[in-house]
Amino acid sequence: MITQVRVKETYTTTSSFISTRRVFGFGTHPMAKDVDAHPVTAASAVGNSLRIIMDELLVGNNLEEIACRSAINANGAYSRVPLGTTPDDVAKCAAAQDVLPRTCQGDHAVCICDIASGCMVGNTMIAQGAPVGVNDVNQDGAADDTRFIQGAVGIQCGTVDVPIDLDMSYWNPSGNQQVPAMGGFEALGPAIVLVPQTNGLPTNLKCGLKFDPAVVDKQGEGICAPANGDVDAGCSAGSVEAFSFSTEKLTISGGSFNSGMTGVSKNDPVLFIGNAAFDPNSINATTVTITPAPPAGTTIVRDAMPTRIKITWGGATPTPLMPLTEYTITFTTGVTDTFGQPLPEAVTFTFTTGA
Repeated sequence: MITQVRVKETYTTTSSFISTRRVFGFGTHPMAKDVDAHPVTAASAVGNSLRIIMDELLVGNNLEEIACRSAINANGAYSRVPLGTTPDDVAKCAAAQDVLPRTCQGDHAVCICDIASGCMVGNTMIAQGAPVGVNDVNQDGAADDTRFIQGAVGIQCGTVDVPIDLDMSYWNPSGNQQVPAMGGFEALGPAIVLVPQTNGLPTNLKCGLKFDPAVVDKQGEGICAPANGDVDAGCSAGSVEAFSFSTEKLTISGGSFNSGMTGVSKNDPVLFIGNAAFDPNSINATTVTITPAPPAGTTIVRDAMPTRIKITWGGATPTPLMPLTEYTITFTTGVTDTFGQPLPEAVTFTFTTGA
């Protein structure tokens, strides 16, 4: 059963500043304060991750795969580990390349080539069905790296299947409900840590978890989420609807100036900052309007940082913008995040240029 889920939320402080914090979005803990545990209605769209804390150990074979010496199939250089595989079995498949055909055999062999044309290891072609070898540079008899299995655990926001960073996500079989001095609530376990890819979560949507039926505990039972994380309440395998959260709405704030500012440069480009990555195709002169029109036009693009919009003024003479003039920049609801979620309403900034 899922006992707790840690998630980062965006909130407004008592001083009216926008800030973030990690809270229990599901379940709680005897050492948690009231502010630390509540349903999350504004989960941060970027830089977020979920720590899903379980009441007992899961079968790690169905959550992580180990690194091989080269690509073994269309999914790359990682291999699933068959149930019942021991560290000795892995060590036999981490042996030197020339002895692998003798040591890496049987139902518990890992890193077996599954490409019809063969798998290239260095300058050697390994035939389909033959061992490629576990990536073990430090020669300790174990894989040097692991990767979360695609689709084992996911985040569903509306109709969006959130892309998961398989390298950053992981299964941590250690930990319990004792809060250590180092790590605090983020060290509770055992836990699955899910990290979205760079673009984060879609804005302004209700989200939940989904598990592959293969993800089970040591007794072969599927995952479920009891009401409020109370394991005494019980739940049916596969039922995780008791946990959900909502993401924050898409917002834009001034990066170069605050709305209403005077004495703004007539030449310098201006930046605006969002709380999520923008879809670059939604940033243009139609969705971002400027009145009065600058004398020599503008260039409006998503900046190199995906959460920023950059507006560059044309090279007008004598200056790109007129002096002592009030301009209005409007971001329409045509501006969206990378998942197509729009601004909930138009956002307007005004500024006055210098003399």
